Amino acid sequence: MDYAVVAKEISYRYPDGSLGVERVNLKIDRGEKVAIIGENGSGKSTLIFLLSALLKPSEGEVNVLGFTTREIEEIRKRVGVVFQNPDDFLFNPTVRDELLYVPRQLGMSREEMDYILREFSELFGLKEILHKPPFRLSGGEKKKVEIASVLVYKPEIIFFDEPTANVDAKTRKIVKELIKCYQGTVIVATHEMDVAKICERVLIMKRGKIIADSNFKSIDDRILEIAGLI
Repeated sequence: MDYAVVAKEISYRYPDGSLGVERVNLKIDRGEKVAIIGENGSGKSTLIFLLSALLKPSEGEVNVLGFTTREIEEIRKRVGVVFQNPDDFLFNPTVRDELLYVPRQLGMSREEMDYILREFSELFGLKEILHKPPFRLSGGEKKKVEIASVLVYKPEIIFFDEPTANVDAKTRKIVKELIKCYQGTVIVATHEMDVAKICERVLIMKRGKIIADSNFKSIDDRILEIAGLI
């Protein structure tokens, strides 16, 4: 079968020697929506970065859309990552430049880029801030710009790391709808149950390991308690 992501016995140790992820085996289908939940420090963000090839595992192997991590440029064209902290992502002089950065790299036409600006400015309410430097935006505005900047090139896989953290109710609703309706593979790390519930598959992490892999309805309170989530 042609999987979106395959992880074989992957582990990751931080520079200080502490273990972030331990011996994870995982296969994610194309088009699947997967939530990774766990308490702070459980390893879910680290797993997101490993599965998206932003981090190289200390042990084991990750394959993304048929490409190994040695083919990182091919992976970059097909994968988008939304970071928990938008300041780790935003770097262009203005919001307009941020939205058009990848389309320009991909050689899109002026007509295509004009359409992108109209579509995503309307969807996320960015029209009035297109001229502003991202560092001058509020936290919620930065999050919207970050998500829009990833969505503009329609990646085959989108990885979200705590996408609804520190956003207003309207943005939260938009993000949840995007996760639900996105025509591609979605993998989201979250500690919020209403976000996890959108996904048909849920992975529960504790101390760097996946301790449950099921659909949301099959997860009982005992597992959530073991994971430190209730």
